[in-house]
Amino acid sequence: MTSIDPMEIETTEMSVPMELDINEMLVAEEPKTDPIQVVHLSKENISTSAFYPQVRNELKPFKGQQFTTWEEAHDFYKKYAFAAGFIIRLGSSRRSKKTTEFIRREFYCNRQGHGPSELVGDEKRIRGVVREDCKARMIVVRINSGGFVVTIFDEGHTHPMTSPRRLHLVKSNRGFTKAQRSLWEQLSMVNIPPCKQFDILGVQAGGFQYIGCTQQDLYNLERDKRKEKKGQDGDMLHDYLLLEQEKNSGFCFTIKADAENKITHCFWADAISRQSYKFYGDVIIFDTTYQTNRYSLIFAPLMRINNHGQTVVFGAAFLSDETTYSFVWLLKEFLNAMSGGAPKMIITDQDPAMEKAISEVLPDTFHRYCSWHILRKFFEKLDAIKCRDHYEAFRKCIYSSENEEEFELKWRSVLAESGLSGHNWLQSIYEIRFRWVPAYMNHVFSAGMSSSQRAKSAHSFFKDYVSDKNSLVEFMVQFNRGMLHKRHEELIADHIDVNEKPRFKCPIKMEKQMSDIYTRKYYYKFQDQLWESYNYNLEVRSEDENKCTLKVTREDHEDGRARVIMYDKSKDFASCTCKLFESAGVPCRHVLAYLHRIHQLHKLLDQYILKRWTKSAKSEVVMDKSGMEITVNKSLLEKRGLLFQ
Repeated sequence: MTSIDPMEIETTEMSVPMELDINEMLVAEEPKTDPIQVVHLSKENISTSAFYPQVRNELKPFKGQQFTTWEEAHDFYKKYAFAAGFIIRLGSSRRSKKTTEFIRREFYCNRQGHGPSELVGDEKRIRGVVREDCKARMIVVRINSGGFVVTIFDEGHTHPMTSPRRLHLVKSNRGFTKAQRSLWEQLSMVNIPPCKQFDILGVQAGGFQYIGCTQQDLYNLERDKRKEKKGQDGDMLHDYLLLEQEKNSGFCFTIKADAENKITHCFWADAISRQSYKFYGDVIIFDTTYQTNRYSLIFAPLMRINNHGQTVVFGAAFLSDETTYSFVWLLKEFLNAMSGGAPKMIITDQDPAMEKAISEVLPDTFHRYCSWHILRKFFEKLDAIKCRDHYEAFRKCIYSSENEEEFELKWRSVLAESGLSGHNWLQSIYEIRFRWVPAYMNHVFSAGMSSSQRAKSAHSFFKDYVSDKNSLVEFMVQFNRGMLHKRHEELIADHIDVNEKPRFKCPIKMEKQMSDIYTRKYYYKFQDQLWESYNYNLEVRSEDENKCTLKVTREDHEDGRARVIMYDKSKDFASCTCKLFESAGVPCRHVLAYLHRIHQLHKLLDQYILKRWTKSAKSEVVMDKSGMEITVNKSLLEKRGLLFQ
């Protein structure tokens, strides 16, 4: 064998195999005898021990053993290490100057060499010392025939071997099969954390020791995936949105970046959302209190209530800040994407910048503060004992008051009883009561959102689908998954409306009429009001040629309240002081009592039926601002397909 000058080759740690067939993974047999032969050595009064693995002869290398390639030699030594209970790593090597092919390869125990025995600097992760100058190794060199031969095989180790029960924890024995990687991707897609993924894999494999990886490997796999997308997330988001637009021309989006080409503003809405605004865009919820991505961009969804009373999304945005400029930009982009004009009401949290933006872009829209956010602050602003003892009284005062006078009376009473009359924060929210207390806003249509459950349910929805660890593209995938789930719930509700008939309670034709018109959700709301209408007495208080005023009282006087109905003869319309129809769009029990008992009506007139609560709410064709129809099923890809037919 000719002499070859060595080339300096960097020693590298052996990489972990990422793709293994679980059926090909070696399983060490439990040895019948002691797997390690211990030999005690003595030199200059220093005693050491050499550990010799006891494995089957066919697995053990020997000097003079030949291999076709160095990779074959590496695989053989790796199988030997697995059976013996240690890890190997690639050592130094030499290449031919002429062909640059390997002519010498060295394989070491991973405990070869020396590691640092003391901490260096402020290390984030403190790892134990693995290397302890182990001398076990195998060296192969190329022979003239082109193969490789073992020239050195040092069998003894300076440390005990890994027992068969712990072999599955050895780094070189761990990896992911294709099936496991596919399952990991699916579980990650639905935001199942690695700790739960590991439990699922354990059940599937029949035990943690048979999985082929550790729980930390799953965390590392997630980390590596994030690293792959680092620095490219903005471009990937743009490509993702372009692809969605190509799938359906009704999908619209706008992205704005700064001087460093970092995303500062992004708005998107698909065709279904744009159609929905035409049907349900009278009231929208605008909330920016979500943190749902790793870049701390503000997620700002714009939501509404459909004809089944379900909270769904019109459109959404990422914002880099909560300034008036950003909110103005978003609201303008939103209105440009939607047809049907400005909403009647917008519900937000208390934000001065948002208030300025709404007054600028939506000057004719009633701006209401979300009572859920305000009520949550009771626990922050009030003394814990005071809040525990009087929170429910405050809540009842806010939601059970039908008019301003009733609220004022109850508010003063609760303040006096709780001893909080001089509380600064309570005084501050009282001064803006016309923005969040239902009694001051029931003359404006709010789709019946008199309670704060809408905002709370929306928070719960996004929490289930998105995480603050998501990249932008991961967020979009999770967001769309959540949207599909919500739309499937809407489809189920539509299916029930078509295929099931409700049960009747009242003895008049009006109930049968409205069961065919209202969706199931709002039919039952109407039915409750109609049923209760039989418990009220009506008394005419005054009447002239233009109007008639009536007093409505409950027969048992349960709540001690008296409502007043005013019937406008020119409009043929009756309104009630409870304002249920004005705020929720469903006729109240007091008006219904007047209609079927005084007017003897057997069918509800059109002026008392709000289309947005009916089964036909989505029957209208929706056009965008350029006069083009917004469609859901026709896409550019479908149009291209027609060219080849």
